Amino acid sequence: MSARLLLTASLAGFLSFSLPALAQGPVSDSATSEVKITVKDGVFEVDSTNRRFTVVQYWPEGSADFVHMLLKEEMASVERDDSEGPVKSNVAISTWKIGADGSRKPGPSFSLTGDSGAPAGLAGNDAFYRIIEYGCCGALDRSSFFSLESGKLLLAVSGEPATLEVPNSEGIMREAGVLPSWAADRDTSFLKFPDAVAIVTYADRTHMLQRAVLKGPADKSYDDLLNEIMSEPVVGFHKAGGGDAETQFTLWSADGKKDPAKITDAVFSIVFTPDYKVEIPVVADKLDFAHATLPKGFTLEALPLN
Repeated sequence: MSARLLLTASLAGFLSFSLPALAQGPVSDSATSEVKITVKDGVFEVDSTNRRFTVVQYWPEGSADFVHMLLKEEMASVERDDSEGPVKSNVAISTWKIGADGSRKPGPSFSLTGDSGAPAGLAGNDAFYRIIEYGCCGALDRSSFFSLESGKLLLAVSGEPATLEVPNSEGIMREAGVLPSWAADRDTSFLKFPDAVAIVTYADRTHMLQRAVLKGPADKSYDDLLNEIMSEPVVGFHKAGGGDAETQFTLWSADGKKDPAKITDAVFSIVFTPDYKVEIPVVADKLDFAHATLPKGFTLEALPLN
């Protein structure tokens, strides 16, 4: 090898070790919003699509390293001044994970009928997104929670879900909630079960785990039952054997355990009214529907997840 070639090869090698890796350029994006207003026979119709960007961070289960995520939120609606509430509305979410080197990779996306949406923190973790459909004519609002990690729908509820958290387990948590039939909802389960009182759901942080339909007594008319039971249900977890239900419940009996099967010794509680309470034991990380304590004549029937 000539001296000149040797020097060139040596210099290239030196530069490859001495120069830092080139950083990615800044992540940038843009999105426009649109509105169209038409008037026909004196009726105003507003067709709008609003887009915005949000950045969230969360830590995956079993990891102490944060994930940074860019969200593109698109909320579309059609409203008329001769109609209560939107004629139609939808929330669509696209996501990208931002790497430590500034790179951007596509993440999950999802959409649902709803009027508004925003990132949601459950048990102090922002790995969730909440889409709200507002109720009208006496119906309760419906909140649907999605996982930003998987893009999957976790559960739909009225009010707030209840959280069960295992301490010192590197992030093991469970969510449970109830959606009564008098909430704003497009769930086909209520079409299949016209006598249903509510849908009960149990989920981890990335997937729905269980679902069941709660039905009232066969010897009572559905309308009469609703007159007695219709309210905003209150949900929570408490320790098996007694205690007050808590919306944020810490399962200290499983402290430090990382096996989900150790999630036991707890009860999921639903209170519609003082006379209508539902208590479902949690056994080996499952809602034990077969051993639930129910009001007289009520039944719980497990539903498929799809």
